[in-house]
Amino acid sequence: MKKILSLIAIAFALTACDDGFLDRQPLDKVSDEAVFNNAGLAQAYVNALYTSIPDPMQEANVSCITDEAYFRFGGTSTRYMADGTVSAENVVYASQGGPAHDSRTTILNIWTRAYERIRQMNTFIIKMETSSIDDETKNSLLGEVYFLRAWVYTNLIQRYAGVPIITEVYSLGDEYNATRATFDECVDFINSDLDKAYELLPEKDDSVLGRANKDIVLALRSRLTLIAASPLFNDPENPEGSIFRGKYDKSKWQKAFDAAKAIVDRADVDGAYQLASTYDGYWKDLACPEVIWAKYFTPNSGKKAQLEYTPESEVGGYESMSPTESLIIDYEMTNGKKFFEEGSGYDPEHPWANRDPRLYKTVLLNFMPYRDYASFEYCLYYQPGVFTVDNNDANKAKYPGAEVDGNKLRPFPNGYTRADFAKGKTTPDHTGKSKCMLDAKSTTSYNVVKWHLPDQPVVVDINYSLMFPWFRLAEFYLNYAEAAYMIGREDITRTYINKIRQRPDVMMPLVTESGSNLWDRLVNERRIEFALENQRYFDLRRWKTAPFYESVPWLSCKVMILVNGKYYKDESGNIKTDESTAVRDTMYRVAKVYNPSTDRCFHEDTYTYTYPTNSQRSMVFEYTWLGKKYKIDYGECMCNLAPTEKAWDDKMYLQPIPANEMAKTQGQLVQNPGY
Repeated sequence: MKKILSLIAIAFALTACDDGFLDRQPLDKVSDEAVFNNAGLAQAYVNALYTSIPDPMQEANVSCITDEAYFRFGGTSTRYMADGTVSAENVVYASQGGPAHDSRTTILNIWTRAYERIRQMNTFIIKMETSSIDDETKNSLLGEVYFLRAWVYTNLIQRYAGVPIITEVYSLGDEYNATRATFDECVDFINSDLDKAYELLPEKDDSVLGRANKDIVLALRSRLTLIAASPLFNDPENPEGSIFRGKYDKSKWQKAFDAAKAIVDRADVDGAYQLASTYDGYWKDLACPEVIWAKYFTPNSGKKAQLEYTPESEVGGYESMSPTESLIIDYEMTNGKKFFEEGSGYDPEHPWANRDPRLYKTVLLNFMPYRDYASFEYCLYYQPGVFTVDNNDANKAKYPGAEVDGNKLRPFPNGYTRADFAKGKTTPDHTGKSKCMLDAKSTTSYNVVKWHLPDQPVVVDINYSLMFPWFRLAEFYLNYAEAAYMIGREDITRTYINKIRQRPDVMMPLVTESGSNLWDRLVNERRIEFALENQRYFDLRRWKTAPFYESVPWLSCKVMILVNGKYYKDESGNIKTDESTAVRDTMYRVAKVYNPSTDRCFHEDTYTYTYPTNSQRSMVFEYTWLGKKYKIDYGECMCNLAPTEKAWDDKMYLQPIPANEMAKTQGQLVQNPGY
């Protein structure tokens, strides 16, 4: 039995390692001898390779390029990747001469970093042929490097499709004439590396926490085979293999099924893993039995989720990822129905009540208790008396009795009630974009509680986030369910969806559907289980459903607390309402079922967008769910969050190869379609 606490320290030292060792070791003849013939230095070299793929806990999480979340500072990171203007030129990082932010969404543009690390892996593999290190140590290290090379190549093909397969060592800055292999050739190469890694690596119980072992190889093979079997890369309508997709073969789903079963059996048969008893276990518990492989963080790991994703105004976080209304609507009611279904029990006066318990451990909702705040009302959309306007003659006439506050006017109007927003009324003041954001404490009125540790501080200088799980058991249960569906084993699909839904602190109703309705359940289960976890971006693309979902704009709920009554200032100068005269309404501007016979929205300005084409579009979207179509009206939401909004283009199925990398090969590389 492993002593987990002592191993955690080793894992921290391993997976929190930066690239410094590799950067400090010039690979000349002296350092070759020093590094590759010394077991300790060789281990340090391999440890540094674990940073080959940056973790997703960045200021601009990949979720902010999808329909899950929004990043308000995303002009040089997320927005151009979501509005159709992404190009080979604008993904180049500033440090490489381009416009892209150097430390945002580096989980997507990985080309340069990946091939630098592949070169270092190839160097290690070649040098081990003549190394004097003992065979046991050498083989273990080689197993890790073969796994890591497979890990990097899997991430490359997931983003770019077929890529150059390089096993030689080029000097940094060399021009090389490598061409892109076909997608299937890349998959075969990765599988070959996984075979070598599995042969050389230890079992889980004989390995160090955080470092590769046989189970982690099985997990990566499951993810790889699922990618290769999915419609983006295994398309019956485009059956010929190429750089951009594999040759269509239905049996690829059987391979995905077999690969998923191998890691699932490690849990269900061997007892090596189990779902955490609580949904938040896999980010709060370092010894979580659900985690198969994770990136572990040290206090000096930089700015992670505890700082990046928590609310800014109350606890000092950065609020750099704000969940969207289009994510919220997919959380089922506790009876298993979506809010728009007949019999759901949805109450528009309490729009977030009685939802899947995972919602409350993922999203910070309006009025939801948070840390030491009894009622965290960071969302207030309108409260008379707490805003200011320009001190000019027009506003003085408009707000008689208002007080001058510096060079601003602080009005004391009688507020509004629900009736003021009835059809035909003039738009009330303080409802435009800039005014509503003036007093708001969140961009979308939703914040993130997933990844948050409420008993730890939120500070800039010290990181308190514990880990990011690269692989956890829930993923492979749902991989298994998906592949089972595709080979006609719907019984297995239902069983493994329900394992997820029956987590002790979730306990959602059992799924009983079949056929296309079962597929809807599977898709939604991945949506909810992996919310804000770097999965949605890739799922929508591999299923080829991104054109619909990635065209839904970034959307914000707004709570309007409307008070009509007499105002006064207390002894401390705070604005108060005479409660004896006050009429209070709380209105929720959230998604609703479209009803053409009633008002679709409060104000027509919520329909106005500045798209690349300067066009407008309806905020009504038709969803298909369990064999029925539903029109969801987002018109009451706040929609104009960004200067430009999302706009899908089919080129966005794949990332562009950066222009600077294209230039290095003098035309040998073929660019992805549309770029």
